[in-house]
Amino acid sequence: MDGEDGFAVHDVVSVLSSPNRDYLIRNNGNQVKITSLRGKKLGLYFSASWCGPCRRFTPELVEVYNALSLKGDFEITFVSADEDDEMFKEYFSEMPWLAIPFSDSDTRDHLDELFRVSGIPHLVIIGENGKVLTDSGVEIIREYGVEGFPFTPERIKELKEQEEVAKREQSLRSILVSDSRDFVISANGMKVSSVAMLFIA
Repeated sequence: MDGEDGFAVHDVVSVLSSPNRDYLIRNNGNQVKITSLRGKKLGLYFSASWCGPCRRFTPELVEVYNALSLKGDFEITFVSADEDDEMFKEYFSEMPWLAIPFSDSDTRDHLDELFRVSGIPHLVIIGENGKVLTDSGVEIIREYGVEGFPFTPERIKELKEQEEVAKREQSLRSILVSDSRDFVISANGMKVSSVAMLFIA
């Protein structure tokens, strides 16, 4: 079923479960009922241990997840493209979220097809109502991190507009000065104050 903007709407429970499995797993082996995801935003993280860009992106995603999971309304499910169970377990041990069991290759393959995954890392974000908010989650996390939450098209538009305003209104001072530092270092190692920079410019 498609939403008004062309993004699909899914019943998360039926999409993530299989005829003989109604749970996801944590990296400690604990099972979590899929029904517990109802009413939460959900990231489907398509990734694999053999993928260099995935290995670089996963720590960024862990950082965002750890910050957002405190709110209790955001969860991620790892959909592995690993080639064997050992590789899956080793890679999954670095992740604080849930996963489709490696043994359930039918569901993993179905999710790849359903969400048209053509390359990894790939992050699809689904809203509380089952509507796909974006299939560009990797780019959003890389660019905005936690600030991108709740990952709606409206939020991303707002952030892009803020960037445009900041670009138009930037000054030498706003580029070179931060909250913790109001100077730059000259070639000879001397501190040059932000006031002096304005005169130099």
